[in-house]
Amino acid sequence: MNTKKRICTDEAATLLSELYAGVIHHCLNKINRYPDHNDYDDFYQLGLITLFDTYETCLKDALASENSFLFVSYAKQKIHWIFLDQIRKDQKKTSREAYLSEAELEEIPNAVSFEDQLEQEDLLQRLSACLTAEENAYLRDALDGLNITEIAKKQKLSRKTIYKRRRHIQTKVRTFLKG
Repeated sequence: MNTKKRICTDEAATLLSELYAGVIHHCLNKINRYPDHNDYDDFYQLGLITLFDTYETCLKDALASENSFLFVSYAKQKIHWIFLDQIRKDQKKTSREAYLSEAELEEIPNAVSFEDQLEQEDLLQRLSACLTAEENAYLRDALDGLNITEIAKKQKLSRKTIYKRRRHIQTKVRTFLKG
C-alpha cells in the first residue's frame, strides 16, 4: 500500500479524464446538471479538479485496472459531495443577494410619477387653504407618519381632541373634493 501522496502529472490527468469522465457525467446527472444548464461547464471543471485531487489522495493507484472499481466508487462519492457543497454555497450567495442594501433601495425610483406628485402637492396646498392652523398642524404630522397618540403628545392635546380635528378635516375634504 502506497502511503505517499501521488502527484497528478499532465499525463495522469489526461488518462484520468479519459478513463473516468463517465463518473463526472454520472454525478452531474445525479444533481440534474445537463449540458444545456447554465453552470454545467463550471460543475464539470469542478468534477475534474475533484477527480484529480481524489487521484492524489487515493491509497491505491487509480490507473491500475485492478483498482478501478474501488477508485470509481471513491471518486463518485467525493465528486457528488463537492457538487452538493457547491450548490449549497450558490444558494446561500443567492439568498444573501436577494436582500438589497439601503443604498440600493434609495436608488429605486418612486412609484409616483413627477406629474402625479405635482398634482398631489397642488391639491394639498389648495386643501391647506381651507383648513385652520390647528387642522394644518394635524395634517402635517399625519403626513409625516405620526399616529394619533404621537400627534396628541407632540401638540400637547388629548387624543379625543385630535380625533375631533381629524373628523373635521375629513368632512372638509369630502366637500372640497365634491366642489
